[in-house]
Amino acid sequence: MFSAVTGGPSEIVREVIDAYNERDMDAMLARFDDDVVWHTTPGFLWPGPYRGREAVRELFEHWWQGWDTGYADAEELVEADDRVMVSADVHGRSAGDGLDVHVELNWVFHVRDGLIDLVRSYGSPADARAEL
Repeated sequence: MFSAVTGGPSEIVREVIDAYNERDMDAMLARFDDDVVWHTTPGFLWPGPYRGREAVRELFEHWWQGWDTGYADAEELVEADDRVMVSADVHGRSAGDGLDVHVELNWVFHVRDGLIDLVRSYGSPADARAEL
């Protein structure tokens, strides 16, 4: 059921993380299906779901406004069939007060025909892993 984390869906997700870290919105969004749906965690500042590539663009534009610098370090990445679970430490300096901020975020990306078509966000790595 579980496979190595090179090539296939996991490579696509790694490319998204790399593009996020470079703040390359176009490269990041190129890995998403036009009709992608992104579900945020309950209580998220800008609740979803976000439907469509342009809605996901708006989500990240809002998100990046809060960061002077920002990086996502994947602490766990597990591929199972067409799904990739990521637990990441998203960190950087906040745009307002310049404080160092660390946020643990957990997602499961669904990949179909080489593009991400569904993202679900979870409150913990264990909850995300359970979707695999």
